[in-house]
Amino acid sequence: MRSLSARDNQNIINLIVLLVSAACAWFAPLQTFLVAYAVIGPFHYLTEIAWLRKKSFYFSDGVVSPPVYLIVATVLCGVACMDLVLRRGWAAYAIGALLVLALGSLVKNVPVLFGALALLGVTRYFFHGYGLFLAVFVPTVVHVYFFTLIFLLSGAMRAGRTILGWLNAALLVAIPVLLVKFVGAGGTPGAYWMTSEATFAPLHQYIAGVLGLTLHFDPAQALQPGAIAVFRFLGFIYLHHYLNWFAKTELLEWHRVSRRSWVAIWMVYAAALGSYAYSFAAGFYAAYFLSLLHVLLELPLDWRTGVGLISVPWKAWRTSKDGQAVGSIPHPATTKPSRGWGTRL
Repeated sequence: MRSLSARDNQNIINLIVLLVSAACAWFAPLQTFLVAYAVIGPFHYLTEIAWLRKKSFYFSDGVVSPPVYLIVATVLCGVACMDLVLRRGWAAYAIGALLVLALGSLVKNVPVLFGALALLGVTRYFFHGYGLFLAVFVPTVVHVYFFTLIFLLSGAMRAGRTILGWLNAALLVAIPVLLVKFVGAGGTPGAYWMTSEATFAPLHQYIAGVLGLTLHFDPAQALQPGAIAVFRFLGFIYLHHYLNWFAKTELLEWHRVSRRSWVAIWMVYAAALGSYAYSFAAGFYAAYFLSLLHVLLELPLDWRTGVGLISVPWKAWRTSKDGQAVGSIPHPATTKPSRGWGTRL
């Protein structure tokens, strides 16, 4: 009997993660989202930031050095977070600027990058809601769901004709549709959960509108079918995104960082969780900063994976003489950190 390969084991784990996330989102949609975002999320953000730093943020050959990219991303992340309070529209400009700078990991022509930045800025004035989409949708649903789907597809392509890899990608598309289409009963969350959700309500109402759903949230009333559908969708994609990261511990080896990094991770994680003891709003702002920062720092890797997925899909089906895929999208775990900054972790 043939033993399972590492890829087969990973695909089985991915399938379990999909099913567990779907079950949690179905039976306790609001609780699933809040626990995932408030408790699991910060640990994911911190461990991925440490892993990305070890990899020099996949920006070792970019238009600027990795430390400069980290500084710029942190500053613009702070600007975007301030916009939550000041509401000046800065978040869209900050995230748009980082999208273009992250593209500099692949495109070394500075005038082209400035042209892309100008085009991004001008586009905002011709499409209603474009800035809000950049500020709200890109760091949330686009990152949590669509980028995760891209990574699953790239993994399936690397594995060639392995059915389970493609099944997992198909399930990631189908499950949210089924959760939204067949609403059914979603239970009645307690007062704590409803009050906590009030912090997210404006954001979730916008996301619901973009998805073509209706969300009318009132902490004093039971969840309506539209709200249940939205929370099932958000609960599933967020919990799956986080669990999918932890399921790839051995594959990505994100846990192999220095003891000093782990001390910093646990200290910041404890502070993030402790902020919820003060108020859920304070915890939300702390989690949002970490969430947005890890999104911005991951953008170079997202660009590389997305471009690879589009440009070389046909090569993923060719096999070399030793049976390995040729021309497939390189997996992040196989990319060695560049020498110099970031390799000491």
